[in-house]
Amino acid sequence: MGNKHAQQICHPGVVEQVKGHEVLVRIESQAACGKCQANSYCGMGESTDKAVEVDLRKSQGAFEPDDFHPGQHVEVILSRGLGYRALLMGYMLPFLILLTTLIVMFYSTGNEGLSALVALLLMVPYYGLLYHYRQKLRQTFHFSIRPLS
Repeated sequence: MGNKHAQQICHPGVVEQVKGHEVLVRIESQAACGKCQANSYCGMGESTDKAVEVDLRKSQGAFEPDDFHPGQHVEVILSRGLGYRALLMGYMLPFLILLTTLIVMFYSTGNEGLSALVALLLMVPYYGLLYHYRQKLRQTFHFSIRPLS
């Protein structure tokens, strides 16, 4: 099989908090031009922080809560297959539902406004279901963590 690192998605982060076996890590996501020298002038660069909760009991590696402390630089790891699944559930399926509903409603009613409204309203139950099953999803999408040296 291929390189193990190629089968993983890794992001650097900073430990925010350690509670029991749970480690809260802040990941700073940057757009491709985030490090550009002209970034402050053009305003195209985008930088957002994301918080990831890592359960050390499900994490790969033999790390204990004492191995981490707030402010420590770490690497958060997710298998590439789970990353694709998250992409599918978070972006692709909602897009397909939206587009399909928009097309079907427009051809059946001929009303653009109503079609758009129904398509948007269908996002409420979809994301409601994701929220309802968040604990099950949390068990599926588990992150690993390792200290950066």
